[in-house]
Amino acid sequence: MKTTDDTNCSASALIIALIVFGTTWAAEEPRLWPSDELSKVLRSDVPKADTEDLLQISAARAEIASSQAVFRPARNGTATVSITDLRRAEGPATISASAVKLQWTRYIDINRNTTGIPGDELVAKAPSSIPDPFWEAPTIPVKAGRAQPVWVEIDVPEDSRPGDYQGKLTVTTGDESFEMPVILHVWDFEVPKQRHLSVINWWRFPGAGFESIKPHSREYWDLLKRFCSFLVAHRQTDVQTSLGLIKETGDGPKDYSYDTSRLERYAEVTFGAGIRQIHLHSVGRRTASITDPDSRIEPVEASLRRLAAWEKVVSKRNWRGRFLVSISDEPFIHHEESYAAMVDRVHEVAPSIRCIEAVEAEHLGKLDVYVPKLSHLNLWYPSFEQVRRQGAELWFYTCCHPVGRYPNRFLDQSLLKVRVLHWINYLYDMDGYLHWGLNHFSGDNPYTQKGVSEGLPLGDRAIVYPGRNGLLGSLRFSAMRDGLEDYEYLWVLENEISKIKDRIGQEAFWLDPRQRPLELCRRVVSSFYEYTRDADVMFDTRNAIAREILQLKTEPLLIIQTSPPEGTVVPAGPRNIGVRGLVQPGAKVTLNGRPVRNVRPGGYFLQAYFMPPDNPTITITVEHDGRKRTAQRTFKLID
Repeated sequence: MKTTDDTNCSASALIIALIVFGTTWAAEEPRLWPSDELSKVLRSDVPKADTEDLLQISAARAEIASSQAVFRPARNGTATVSITDLRRAEGPATISASAVKLQWTRYIDINRNTTGIPGDELVAKAPSSIPDPFWEAPTIPVKAGRAQPVWVEIDVPEDSRPGDYQGKLTVTTGDESFEMPVILHVWDFEVPKQRHLSVINWWRFPGAGFESIKPHSREYWDLLKRFCSFLVAHRQTDVQTSLGLIKETGDGPKDYSYDTSRLERYAEVTFGAGIRQIHLHSVGRRTASITDPDSRIEPVEASLRRLAAWEKVVSKRNWRGRFLVSISDEPFIHHEESYAAMVDRVHEVAPSIRCIEAVEAEHLGKLDVYVPKLSHLNLWYPSFEQVRRQGAELWFYTCCHPVGRYPNRFLDQSLLKVRVLHWINYLYDMDGYLHWGLNHFSGDNPYTQKGVSEGLPLGDRAIVYPGRNGLLGSLRFSAMRDGLEDYEYLWVLENEISKIKDRIGQEAFWLDPRQRPLELCRRVVSSFYEYTRDADVMFDTRNAIAREILQLKTEPLLIIQTSPPEGTVVPAGPRNIGVRGLVQPGAKVTLNGRPVRNVRPGGYFLQAYFMPPDNPTITITVEHDGRKRTAQRTFKLID
């Protein structure tokens, strides 16, 4: 049977690709070439003529760094991939090959695209084959003339010395081997172990592929631990389960008793694996269809009784702040009053367990954690800002919506859209992210369009896949983790500026630690739906964040803050830019080549700068003890 993979790799498609990409190598020749962690490699892809034979990766300490290479065989057969230890060029230090995970990428055949997505926002139009899951086996079948990517993940040890580490990636097929050098640049700072953003993908546990596991057996608990460890490695912080784990016995309120041992074991295992919070579902229900204007939210009394019993356990075991509970998913505007009354009821029953909800409405009483859909967050942001000012946490979620040009994580969208979600989290200082579909497969085969998509946009049902002994990742799940690490880069920069502000004291009263990270963040994303589609912009910005973190740790010191921030549209009128900065005492400072005269003894300087119409850039240079550093801020000038 001819698959869509075969169709995409037809001779005519290959000829077109060769013309478009301007390659000079013969189609029948095998080839191994570098790619990057934001590319979805299609079966017909070939390397560009100027592709360098070198896989370059950069990462901070304690980061899991992603990239990929692509192999295109000349003959049908099998392929195996391996990598050497990575050795530091500047001196004796090694990152073992055991810290590198190599996973061949699998493909899912699609016969439709996600409805509501513009054609220019799709990575491929159906029928096609889209890369996403990972193979579990180190050796896989390959076909002649079809691109086969391998995903590379390096778990950079937290004690790694900074610098360039060199190694070699090898693909072996038949009696031939193809090698490519690898360089990992390790930045001299760490991605924090602490997660500064809460993240959950709802799951089915154990779910598809693990039906033989007996509930609450030793094998069940061991699998739960492996699942959670896998999620934590991808920077997911929360999981969910049901209050149904609590057994209720008895005939009436005075006779009820509760066995909480299973939920306690569940908590012990998940917390032991590094999970931070557990979400409990659900203690309320709708009286009618979700869109019926007469629908109301009413309590499920049995669930509230279990919640009251669990409140006692939480208090006894000092688990306050580690549990949340939902009431009824996605309340609408006509549910607001009845929902708010349910929030009060839950707080009365279980005061140490917070209420969280994915919401389709704005005013839901004293709800502790509001989780609006990304599109609703955009449209109703002032309302959600208000509830945050009143003390609620504010997350956002995506699901089968939003579509259009919003970012989401659909199978036929780019990986940049998955990753940019967490730049949005930083831009708006959000507290978390939720998606309903970790592994909600349909049918018998998770590795199919039906398995991850039936009745929904492509890939909406799942972002991980079942393996022999646990969960397997995907391009999208790795991109989510990479986006969360991007968030931490921005957090580290903010934190380093905060520490300098605290050290300087009063003369740094003007310094906003979030301004510079936000200026950089806005190079990638400027609103809930406006963001770059250029992967190089994201890569360059991430590297710029890393460099600025390092510059704060080295001399000469140079911290610049402009009013208004960099990137602001500045009309004529005059264009008066306030420039403030911190340098080391005794340093010389110039602004666009002219000396800044009022550098104070402590290193604080300030100057009004009237920007001319032909130069939107401010260049600040500092010199101290024979060393020099320059910083620039660029604006958008209009008449």
